[in-house]
Amino acid sequence: MSIPLQGGTVPRESEFLGEPSIAMDVLTEFDATDWERPERAELLLSAIVDSSDDAIVSKDLNGIITSWNLGAERLFGYEAREVIGRPVTILIPPERWSEETEILSQLRRGNRVDHFETIRRRKDGTLLDISLTVSPIKDSTGHVIGASKIARNITERKRTEAALIASETRFRQLADSMPQIVWTATPDGYVDYYNERWFEFTGFPRDSFGDERWVDLLHPQDLDAARDQWSESIHSGNPFNIEVRFWDRRASRWRWFISRALPGRDSAGRITKWFGSCTDIDDQKHAQEELRRANDDLEQFGYSASHDLQEPLRSIKIYSQLLSERYGSHLDGDALQFLGFLQQGATRMEMLVRDLLTYTQIPGSERPTQPTDAQSAFDLTLESLAGSIAETGAVVTSSALPMLPVHNVHLHQLFQNLIQNAIKYRSPDRVPAIAVEAVREREQWHFTVTDNGIGIHSMYKEKIFGLFKRLHSEHDYSGTGIGLAICQRIVSRYQCRIWVESEPGKGSVFHFTLPA
Repeated sequence: MSIPLQGGTVPRESEFLGEPSIAMDVLTEFDATDWERPERAELLLSAIVDSSDDAIVSKDLNGIITSWNLGAERLFGYEAREVIGRPVTILIPPERWSEETEILSQLRRGNRVDHFETIRRRKDGTLLDISLTVSPIKDSTGHVIGASKIARNITERKRTEAALIASETRFRQLADSMPQIVWTATPDGYVDYYNERWFEFTGFPRDSFGDERWVDLLHPQDLDAARDQWSESIHSGNPFNIEVRFWDRRASRWRWFISRALPGRDSAGRITKWFGSCTDIDDQKHAQEELRRANDDLEQFGYSASHDLQEPLRSIKIYSQLLSERYGSHLDGDALQFLGFLQQGATRMEMLVRDLLTYTQIPGSERPTQPTDAQSAFDLTLESLAGSIAETGAVVTSSALPMLPVHNVHLHQLFQNLIQNAIKYRSPDRVPAIAVEAVREREQWHFTVTDNGIGIHSMYKEKIFGLFKRLHSEHDYSGTGIGLAICQRIVSRYQCRIWVESEPGKGSVFHFTLPA
């Protein structure tokens, strides 16, 4: 029936076969024939029971403890001599004694109690979360004469579960208070949570998770892109980010949302959860669309106006020249001066219109299909500025310049405006020296145009890139105030930037980036 152990008895082999992992290490020390020798079997069973980290306890049908292993000593703090022969209720808080009555009732009927989670008390009074598995012990005739019990300490697991529940509760409270739609998904993309905003927006029942009912809300033109990008994120682990339109049932129209999701990872880098949100950007999208249309209209107006103004300006220049040539001898000094002002104004207006036309044409140009040689664009610029370079004695050099996916005319305009400005705003006491260099920085080329001119005060470093912004009078330095604005618009066209570093009297370094 049973084997004496530490002043009590231990269950037969059949009573703890539910713990194979405990037995395997011990079994390796014994030959199969050892089971045929009673004394060896006794030692084997004793070793198995005492090697278990779990408490293994036997009791009779009156609840009196009949055996107590070392795992029970470690778990409950009692030695075997202290508990064998005493009722098992010494381990049970009084408010839970009814559990023992029910367990004994189940055992008398021959039933097994599996993984029953409850509270038990140690010798020092500490309460433990315990998982119990209780099996009936039967005699050779099949009658139930007692029970074997395996008790596992699950206190730490319970604490972890409680902390997780508390964390999830806080997360859901926070998510429900947010104006955005918030959702989570399992590593394979199964949506397992939506916050209240989702159900308010969709009207879906609150038990609908993981299905693809959101597909019915997506604009047909956005559906494939959203599915493809979500699938790509699931397989690659990259963040999910897309702008889509959802059907607003309350307003009966489509609304724009930006949908984002980031993966949560464990210490090994494995994705354990996706945390996502959908933010309503409908008002922003409509404002952007209105701004785009306004800009398009403004650019079209600027293009038309600058184009249409060229003809009357040409007429003014031509006829003022004819008037000066044919009738200049019949005009007095004031009239000739006024005629000169007219010609100068027409010439300056023609330059302004030409630059304005260039400015309005930049955004509409398509990306080039073939790379452009920046060195060739630089050489062309030197040819076009040959007169100014020769007149001032300027020295203009460059490092080896790269091939770029940028329009040749855009590169020419950048070099033309920046080098021309460096020559124009030269220092009166030294020969202009201008150096153009380019350095590769990841996915961009970083260009610098360095000069030794008069420099720029720090308060004007941003202002100079504005349209029609000038720091000097027309009398001191000629120009339209559009050149640097053209440079700004060109680099912005390629999602890049331009800036300047300068000190008065010490020259300037203009920086700009372009895609590599």
